[in-house]
Amino acid sequence: MLSFIKQKLPTPLKKTLISIKEKTYDNWQKRLLYKRMRLKHAKLLETLKGKKKIKVVFLAIHKSIWKVDTVFKRMQSDPLFEPVILVCPYMVFGKERMRQDLKDTYEYFEEKGYPVISSYSTVEERWITLEELEPDIVFFTNPYKLTKSEYYERAYNNYLCCYVPYYFMATTHTGKLSSQLNTFMLNSMWRVYWPHQYIFDQFRKHSLTKGGNSLLTGYPASEPLLGVEQLREQRNQAWKSQTHKKKKLIYAPHHSIETEDFFLSTFLKYGDFIRQLSTSYKDEIQWSFKPHPILKDKLIHHPDWGLERTEEYYKYWESTSNTQLDLGGYDQLFLESDALIHDCSSFIAEYSFTQKPVLYLHRERSDVDSFLNEFGKKIFKGHRKAISRQDIINFISSIIDERETSTEKKGLFFATYLHQLYNDKMPSQKIVEDIKSKLN
Repeated sequence: MLSFIKQKLPTPLKKTLISIKEKTYDNWQKRLLYKRMRLKHAKLLETLKGKKKIKVVFLAIHKSIWKVDTVFKRMQSDPLFEPVILVCPYMVFGKERMRQDLKDTYEYFEEKGYPVISSYSTVEERWITLEELEPDIVFFTNPYKLTKSEYYERAYNNYLCCYVPYYFMATTHTGKLSSQLNTFMLNSMWRVYWPHQYIFDQFRKHSLTKGGNSLLTGYPASEPLLGVEQLREQRNQAWKSQTHKKKKLIYAPHHSIETEDFFLSTFLKYGDFIRQLSTSYKDEIQWSFKPHPILKDKLIHHPDWGLERTEEYYKYWESTSNTQLDLGGYDQLFLESDALIHDCSSFIAEYSFTQKPVLYLHRERSDVDSFLNEFGKKIFKGHRKAISRQDIINFISSIIDERETSTEKKGLFFATYLHQLYNDKMPSQKIVEDIKSKLN
């Protein structure tokens, strides 16, 4: 009888009923997983009692979104922990890109002198399992299923897992917070560490855990941007040498070149134009092209770009005398720069730590702050905005003439944020101390 009635219902109402049913089932599954993981975590903690060495496996996919370096270093200096990095495959854009990313990311950590393992054994021609590494704790660096299930679902279903967001959580471009924060992955984490109060409160509101598996710490990736004195010895290492002194300007485009809602990228609008500007101002400015790691693959698959055009574009930035291509870490790059032009979500907050001039690129006039959450809107007041090519030219001229200064220096919000979360203890210290307290 019920199925007969449903058949007679209008199509929109049928879709609504199906949507409600799917959502109910989804929530039921999450609640079941949440309860199971709480029991699982309790059992895992029992097995670690009295253990003198805790092995922590950090799952890394891209070198450029490695945001837990300070946490890793702090664990290295703590006798309780044995941290190691497992480089996992990026499965989204085919085998060739996967192999290249594995190689590049592995070499990045190897050059830093970190204990690092590739998830693929070339000798045995097979993927390494987490079980072989015998981790006590697994640290996630990305919340999405971009890799093999062995390093995603199987990991958070079977181990004590931690997560630090891979971006500063200042925007809403990834969708509604209710669905963004109430995921299987986040509800399964043993500990989650949030960068600011607003997103911490939203997680408590929307997640099944009600925030019980999380802590407000600040953002560990931003710690080096506060320690300018500690990095003084490394000065002049991030930029190419020039025949005479020039202003150092970073161009950092986002990867979201799609046309749907909640996307940030202005690359299709401004990418070629900014390349032209790098030539026009070659005597006054040296440039760093700092793209999101996924942008290149999306351009290769874009109908108006393709492989040849994309490779030529990247090669230009890499090889021209007053330009450079930066695909890895960026702490030193930021500290030595004079200004930033970008449309990336995380850099809205991260570059604010430098208190240097910054220009944000918009797609349209209507999106000036529609993509920001409450925290992001307050940080965004320190940005200059561009909705046209002339706005970009005006900003560059002001950098050359030294007329542009960061408005963050004039505001209290960011200073208050720093005082609250970075004054007594650094985020990485709070994270390591929290893990140790939970283990005890």
